[in-house]
Amino acid sequence: MTAIAYSSLVGGAYESLRTLIVRGRLAPGTAIVEAEAALRLSVSRTPVREALRQLRHEGLVVQTGGGERPRLAVAPLSRSVVEQLYPAIGALEGVAARDIVMLSARDRRSLATDMATVDRQFRAAYSARKPEWDELFDIHDSFHRRLRSASAGPTVLSLLEALRPQVDRYEWVFGPLTGPDLSLSFGEHDRIVREVRAGTASGIERAIRANWFNGGARLALVIDTPEGVERIGSVWDQAMTPSNMLAR
Repeated sequence: MTAIAYSSLVGGAYESLRTLIVRGRLAPGTAIVEAEAALRLSVSRTPVREALRQLRHEGLVVQTGGGERPRLAVAPLSRSVVEQLYPAIGALEGVAARDIVMLSARDRRSLATDMATVDRQFRAAYSARKPEWDELFDIHDSFHRRLRSASAGPTVLSLLEALRPQVDRYEWVFGPLTGPDLSLSFGEHDRIVREVRAGTASGIERAIRANWFNGGARLALVIDTPEGVERIGSVWDQAMTPSNMLAR
């Protein structure tokens, strides 16, 4: 097997397992058995092992127990993680975005216009009778990616990408509970766009930090509520079918 073919198998196994975890189809604490995952994904155990190693690095899979062959399980969901995760991302993205002031006024205006367009798409998608959450997450991520691509260097981008799977997981499971009124989030996006257009480093950083810090606080509030517990149960009840279960 060529290196390219093997890399493709690892990537496919990783994406499949990541999607199952992020979309709530594998419950926190569920044991992941390497051999069974390989069977379900129709690949050998080696690419699955590499995929699980990457998922452990991202914090989506954790080691349980001890001994020579420790077991792996889906990482738990915790309010305390959200309370640390979102400020961490906000701080990183905020510091990186200060460099937007180094762009020309024309480029800043172009970036601000582009971000405003994406945000309008976000609002339109949310206003649909039955919002498609996958679409909402993609659009929201696109808003922040435009900001990052215009300012963050390779090192910070790598750090932000490493944290992104955790954000995806919490937002997919609990995000629907932070509505139906997203006016606070929309207002924070408006402020970011205004500050990008104005081109003041401190203003841009404050606007971005506020969006992430406040967003994390809003999400944390719903995790331990009865609605949060019910949301977790409803996601897993619908998703844990024989066709997609990878663990015993």
